[in-house]
Amino acid sequence: MNWIEFKDRFNRFGWFSKKELWYVFLLVIIFSFIFSFTQWGADVFDASAGLTNWFVAFCAVGIVVLVHHFVQRVFCLLFGFKPQHRIWWTGIIASLLIMFLSNGRLVIFLGAVFSIGMHKAYRLGWHRYGLNLKQQGLTAVSGNIAVLLLVCILLFVSVVSPFWKSVAYFGVLFVFFNMLPIPPLDGGLMLLGSRLYFVFLFSALVGFIVFLSYGLITSLFFALMLGIICWFIFYWYFERSWA
Repeated sequence: MNWIEFKDRFNRFGWFSKKELWYVFLLVIIFSFIFSFTQWGADVFDASAGLTNWFVAFCAVGIVVLVHHFVQRVFCLLFGFKPQHRIWWTGIIASLLIMFLSNGRLVIFLGAVFSIGMHKAYRLGWHRYGLNLKQQGLTAVSGNIAVLLLVCILLFVSVVSPFWKSVAYFGVLFVFFNMLPIPPLDGGLMLLGSRLYFVFLFSALVGFIVFLSYGLITSLFFALMLGIICWFIFYWYFERSWA
């Protein structure tokens, strides 16, 4: 794809539709409420403090979600497809139920889902239209990698602002739950597209999170090592027999 073609596609489909914007807004509202649920007063309920913290969480969550969604849209257009973002309501309900039942001690963030759509008629040429599971999986994962890069940048510059720390913290949580191997989520799409890619990426993500407290460089090193080891084990004991 040349630059002119990509620019035309981006002008047509790069930004969110009205329906998608509504979904993004609802997603950020709900996730920020979950993220700030325990910040409605220290000892007693404080509506003013709660609303302030909810707004701060809304901004932090919004940055992460927009980075994630926008990068997915760019990669989707590069592969020749039309991006489609929506909400997985089953995941949203599960997230809210777990939050309320645990009184905020346990939170999950499920609900951001992505799919590719086909252009009815856009161009003639080398591109072969049809659902490509591998490209769909790579597109889904691209947004999570972008969020992790943002987290790494914030950690590398050693931000001291509580707001940017919240962005980094939520970014890690958001990517972890998004990469779970559940079909509507990004991890499920990557698993359908390539088992080996998924094993490497998810293992590396787990390593990154586990060793994050030891420093950015250490966590990146062990993430890479764990990803390679798990990839090799999965390939040797499973993928070879399926090939």
